[in-house]
Amino acid sequence: MKAILLIAWREYKQYVLSRGFLIFLVTFPLIIGFGGAALGLLESSKPLRSFVVYDEVGGYAEAIDREIAERDQRNTISTWDAYLTVAIDKSKIAPEDLPAPFAPAAMTASRRVAFFANGGVEAARAVVRDYLKSGAPLFAAPRGQFVRLELAGAARGAASVEAAAQALAPYLLDAKPFPGADGALFAAVLIPKGYTGGEDGAEAQFWSKNLTDPALEITVSRALTTTARRKLSETFGLRGGQLDALADVEAPLKPYRPDKAEGGGELQDIDRLKSAVIPAAMTYMLLVVVFGVGNLLLTNTIEERSNKIVEILLSSVTANELMLGKLLGIAAVGLTMPAVFVLGGLGLALAGGGDETIRSLVGVLFDSWFVVIYLFYFFCAYAIFAMIFLAIGAVSNSLQDAQSYMGPVMLLVFAPLPLMVMVFQNPNGIIASILTWIPIYTPYAVMMRAAADPPIWEIVGATCLMLAFAIVLARVMGRIFRAAILQSAPPKAKDLIGLVRSGG
Repeated sequence: MKAILLIAWREYKQYVLSRGFLIFLVTFPLIIGFGGAALGLLESSKPLRSFVVYDEVGGYAEAIDREIAERDQRNTISTWDAYLTVAIDKSKIAPEDLPAPFAPAAMTASRRVAFFANGGVEAARAVVRDYLKSGAPLFAAPRGQFVRLELAGAARGAASVEAAAQALAPYLLDAKPFPGADGALFAAVLIPKGYTGGEDGAEAQFWSKNLTDPALEITVSRALTTTARRKLSETFGLRGGQLDALADVEAPLKPYRPDKAEGGGELQDIDRLKSAVIPAAMTYMLLVVVFGVGNLLLTNTIEERSNKIVEILLSSVTANELMLGKLLGIAAVGLTMPAVFVLGGLGLALAGGGDETIRSLVGVLFDSWFVVIYLFYFFCAYAIFAMIFLAIGAVSNSLQDAQSYMGPVMLLVFAPLPLMVMVFQNPNGIIASILTWIPIYTPYAVMMRAAADPPIWEIVGATCLMLAFAIVLARVMGRIFRAAILQSAPPKAKDLIGLVRSGG
């Protein structure tokens, strides 16, 4: 046993105390933070999209302008609500206790109008100035993304939609600079005669060379749809304000669970974290960690085999001790990363730092069986796939040799991923049950179903089958490891059955 632990400590120390691993632990949270900052920077640095409208009917250019202005206002309010969650010192005031319309709320037309009628961004800043966290920056509204330019040149006097499209083509293709545009003209909206917004009229046209950014096309479509609805509502005797009031109607609906005793069964955000978000996140982490440490085991074994280090090790320990030591050491490496992050989150929550989401996540983790379930099925999944990777490493002199075996293993590992969405949406359905009874997928399926109260007999039976499968697989792969680890030439696939028979 001492030899096994020494080998395990050697494997663990080799990776965890390496500079690369320590740098990863330090930089991973920074990468997440910089990633969020980069997304914000990308959002703020989006280019200004210039477009023109050729309108033979009249009134649609103004409708598009109005829709763009309302889009910018909605974007400003959404950004404001997100800003409140991170910038407000909740010991001074809760965001929902701020005066309306500056408190976070549903995005309705009435709130949008009230927000800007009551002073907009400047008034919002004044409301929260005394409640901000120390060092929190003042709110900055996101800039607009679209600007409509007036028609120029031949397009201004075009006699038809076809002529306008022909006149605008050089500007859209960046062959000629459009007056007032910052760079190429991004798009042109053409409204032909006979356009009504209904199926019986002509179709509007959206011309653009860019196929990857549909935001303006969606905005224009919404503007045209809103205008068509307004015109239709007028035939029913409704005014525009009445149509907006109808659009603001949002019937309240509270979700309940019949098996929840607290709070009369009403669901809270923490319940959704417990039943959906955390099981899915831990399943993904399980898959990534198991595959990652399995690759470590594979490359480590191949490196020691090709460099003849394994011969030195086997002069002091048995093949079984070497195999078990490697399994334990690399398993500890696989648990170190999630353990560091979970303990860091726990420390942050206990210290009162972080936001409510972090404290809620940590609370759910340590107030439930998730951690215990994760650890148990981590070791089960690790035992299954680690033995496969260990055997592949033993029969390979290089990573190139291992590729012929890794293809089928990769297919086995990632085959259920498309079905995991079905398990997530219906954790006690037929797909979830089938995956649960397949031993190599049992850990992932059970993790996804852990909070959905699956039939206990099914979980116990599938787990027993998985354990039996793991024992048989360990014996088979262990024989291959013992028989092939000292062979100078890697055996061929057809010789593996012989290795299984001779490795015992």
